[in-house]
Amino acid sequence: MLVLAAERRELAVRLQRAARHRFEFHTVNTWEAAVDAILRQPLEIAVAGPGLSGEIRAQEIERIKVLFPSLPLILYTTLSPDLAPTLLRLGQVGIGQVVIAQHDDHPNRLRELLVAETAHAASHKLIEAMGDLLAECPGELRWAIETMIREPSAVQSVQELAFRARMDRRTCLRWFARAHLPPPSVVLTVLRAVYAHRLLQDPGYTVEDVAAKLGYQQTRTFAQNVKEVLGMSPGELRVALSPDEVVAIVRERYFNEKGEALADAS
Repeated sequence: MLVLAAERRELAVRLQRAARHRFEFHTVNTWEAAVDAILRQPLEIAVAGPGLSGEIRAQEIERIKVLFPSLPLILYTTLSPDLAPTLLRLGQVGIGQVVIAQHDDHPNRLRELLVAETAHAASHKLIEAMGDLLAECPGELRWAIETMIREPSAVQSVQELAFRARMDRRTCLRWFARAHLPPPSVVLTVLRAVYAHRLLQDPGYTVEDVAAKLGYQQTRTFAQNVKEVLGMSPGELRVALSPDEVVAIVRERYFNEKGEALADAS
């Protein structure tokens, strides 16, 4: 799981030492680089310090929270005279997880907090919403599908999915049929469309941003796939449906109430 570390170097090092065996970190040292990473990288959580720019400021973190509310965000900072009003302001926009360096940043505490925040990540919520449909798949195949959800640009074909599941393409197809799932190419497209909807709920993403983040070379192809799966364009999807409604549409269109693939899903 990839975590954004928008921190001064000493805090970023502490964070990585505490959790590098469980998480990967994308470290940036400017707010412009932080926003660019959120738009382009498969980030699940952000850890940010209000002192990244050299002075304690709330504006940049507040902007990230407003633009990308689906991204879980933890504050990790040092004590300073300007910290209290900054924390108050950030608390008003919904940022409540705060770690103070050299006070409550024991490695175990940092790891536990990151693990707890994974439950709020968009990919984790999607895996939970669709997880019962994957229950009949062998563990390695289920892991590969979950990896596709977390890192959509890394798994773009059935062949890549099969490779990550350590099986050949034919075996992968058989397992999908045995689990009463649509063909893997359909499942990959459906899950990307559902994940796209979750990203499009954040005002900071454009349709082009989401297409690129999901690994599409052309926005037109992305828009076509979304319309095929959900019956509307990405722009319409952004304002028309809730995440629960999107999952319900996918289940109704591609699965019956027993969790078996509908005949027209292939």
